[in-house]
Amino acid sequence: MKERESSKMTNQSDWAETTMIAIQMYYTPVLVSLGTLGNCLSVYVFFYTKMRRASSSWYLAALVISDTGFLVAVFVVWLNMVGIGIFNLEGYCQFFVYLSTLCSFLSVWFVVSFTVERFIAVQYPLRRQSMCTVAKAKLVLTLITGIGVVLCSPVLWLTSPQPMQHKQNITACLLVAERENFANVFNAADTILTFVLPFTVIVILNGLISRTVWRLANVRRTLTTNGQSRDPKCGNIGVSQATVTKMLLVVSTVFLCFNLPAYVMRVRAFLEVHQDDPRSTVIAQHIANILFDTNFGINFVLYCASGQNFRKAVVRLILRRPRRWHSGTPVSNHVSDVRRSSSKVARQRTIVYEVPWTEGCELREIESTTSRRLSQ
Repeated sequence: MKERESSKMTNQSDWAETTMIAIQMYYTPVLVSLGTLGNCLSVYVFFYTKMRRASSSWYLAALVISDTGFLVAVFVVWLNMVGIGIFNLEGYCQFFVYLSTLCSFLSVWFVVSFTVERFIAVQYPLRRQSMCTVAKAKLVLTLITGIGVVLCSPVLWLTSPQPMQHKQNITACLLVAERENFANVFNAADTILTFVLPFTVIVILNGLISRTVWRLANVRRTLTTNGQSRDPKCGNIGVSQATVTKMLLVVSTVFLCFNLPAYVMRVRAFLEVHQDDPRSTVIAQHIANILFDTNFGINFVLYCASGQNFRKAVVRLILRRPRRWHSGTPVSNHVSDVRRSSSKVARQRTIVYEVPWTEGCELREIESTTSRRLSQ
């Protein structure tokens, strides 16, 4: 009886593992194709529209670029499943292992840098103009990339094509056995730098940002309830900043949820290095890998779902029409205010004021409320 139950459980595990491998077989190319397309479109929106003037756009653009690099590495590894062993060749093995390690490192720290930028903008808005600039965003991204290039370089000599046991003339990209001890040290350091430290920073800063946003929302609600008028210009800018903060919270939360299972499985494998993994652990590893890879291909969906300005830019990009030509002079499709008089029709240009957002909008309202109470 026990043997029958054990055989039944083994068959179920085999079926589950086969199912997960089949999902990876057909899901990976779809994820890579759609994810790369969405990431390229996101880069275009961030760099070639008005959104390029915001420092947050540079962090998000850098994130999708690093995620695209990781998807390329995933696709090369997936080619092994269809009999194209590019990943197992000398040089390609080291490069794509390095590329995936570097892009994974950069992605997590780009999210951290974006979180820090939003924390400064929300918690210290009076310093936002001087600290949250495009120039400083470029500097931060350059420093993070340089540090990542150096820290991830050891993987170039930790792996190489190795002959597979029981299979002649077949090699696989594996860890060099003589360097296993150093690889364990590197994996421990990598886990701290890409999991423990950044996840702690993201969780703490997101909590502080959420508390501040909730407090300011209560202030706005109180001012609206008291019937005080708001400056429309400040209100629009405040809404814009709230939208960017909402995008941060969505991106970072999804990032944590999709990356956490993979890092938990990594820590478990590190702690139980000399134990054989049961079938349930192997299946859990497949699920964690699928979630981990998915995180690198859903940026466009997250940006569209949480970013109002991003959605508008995408819609304008899709619905954009070519300029009309009249009498050899280009005429824009967007016509501003037209004032009709008895003698002629005059076209007036619309003036757009670029006003930096500061806490002044909220402070003026709070000061107004305080002065009224003191006068009473």
